[in-house]
Amino acid sequence: MKRLATLAVTLLVATALSVTPASAHATLQSSNPAENAVLDVAPDEVTLTFNQNVQQNFAVVTVVGSDQSQWGASDPVVDGDTVSLDLDGLGAAGEYTIGYRVVSADGHPITGSIPFQLTQASPAAATPPATNLDFTNSAEPEAAEDPADSGGFPIWIIAVVVIAIGASGVLFALRKRSI
Repeated sequence: MKRLATLAVTLLVATALSVTPASAHATLQSSNPAENAVLDVAPDEVTLTFNQNVQQNFAVVTVVGSDQSQWGASDPVVDGDTVSLDLDGLGAAGEYTIGYRVVSADGHPITGSIPFQLTQASPAAATPPATNLDFTNSAEPEAAEDPADSGGFPIWIIAVVVIAIGASGVLFALRKRSI
């Protein structure tokens, strides 16, 4: 009986330690231009690729020069796990930063920035395109849902049930032994 109780406790501990929440948040996998890239020619578009699909709504991508001018020629386009932004050239040679804010499929916002450098002025655009940079009235994503409320089965319930069953088995084995 002692071996049965030891086995039950070992299985209980192993199961409890193996139950972990899923890591469901998307992350940026790659970008074009790549981080800290040095370019001779301005790209026609910026592309961001994530490890999961992102939501079409609320995607924001900007390309900002060192003079704080924005160079996006369109709204960002989301295609599954890829977000792209057309550019109408860039301005003077110098530092540029791609800023992004997207919402992953599970409702969590992902933000970041990617610096790159342009070594030669772009002949296509002497001045930045006119864009509305007022994000104060733009729609914000709804608060991210608690994963327990997302319709999926919460993993913590499985952990509680496994622990309760394991504890019951240990108590039963110990009680049976003492009788």
